[in-house]
Amino acid sequence: MKYYNQLKSVPEAMTKKITGGRLNGMTDIKPQWRYMRFSEVFGDCGIGWYYNIKKLWTENGSEGQVVAFAEIELFYKDGDVWSQPIAGIGGSTLIAKESKGMFTSDECYKMAVTDALSVAMKMVGVGADIYMGYPPQTKYTKEEPKTTQETKKPVTPTKTAERTITDADIKKAREIAGLKPEWIIDTVKTHFAKEYKDLTTVEKASLLKLIEKELNK
Repeated sequence: MKYYNQLKSVPEAMTKKITGGRLNGMTDIKPQWRYMRFSEVFGDCGIGWYYNIKKLWTENGSEGQVVAFAEIELFYKDGDVWSQPIAGIGGSTLIAKESKGMFTSDECYKMAVTDALSVAMKMVGVGADIYMGYPPQTKYTKEEPKTTQETKKPVTPTKTAERTITDADIKKAREIAGLKPEWIIDTVKTHFAKEYKDLTTVEKASLLKLIEKELNK
C-alpha cells in the first residue's frame, strides 16, 4: 500500500466536474496530473515508468456509431525492480451521432490510450479517493478566511475557538461509527498532512464529516 497511499489523494484544482452525458455530475481527473504524480513517485517516463500499446481496434456501435479501443501495459520501477505489466483497456468514440449529424474524431485513439492509462494507473492507487467517492483533497485543507489584519500579523486562535469541536466529539463520533483509532490516524495524515493535535476547528469539523460519511456507507 505504500504507493497506493501516496497516489490516492487528488488536489481539487486537478479535477473537473462532468456536466453532460451519462456521467453528468461525476468528477473527472486531469490526465496530465496522473502522469506528473507517477513521475514524482517513480521517476520520469521512460526511466521510472513506461507503457506499451498492445492493441488498437474499433467496434461498431448503435445507429452507425463506431468506438475505438486501446489496450496497454503499464510498468513502474520499484527500486531496481520493474513491476509486472499492469493491464488497462480504454475507449473513445471514432464516429459519433450528434445533433447536427455524424461526427468523426481524429483524436479517438489518443483519447482511448489516455483512458487505458487511467484504468491501469488507478490499480496502483492514482486518484483512488475520487473513484471511492471522496471529495478532492483541498476541500478539507482550506483555511478559514483571514482578514487583512490577520494576514499582516498571524493571530493565535483562542482556546475557546479551538475547542468548538472537542476531542470528545471526535472520540464519540468514532465510537458510534465503530471505527478503529488507526482509521482516524490514517485519515488525518491523508487529508490534512498533519497530526491530529494540530488540526484547526474547521479541519476537525471536516473530520467529523468524514466519520459521518464512513458511517453511512
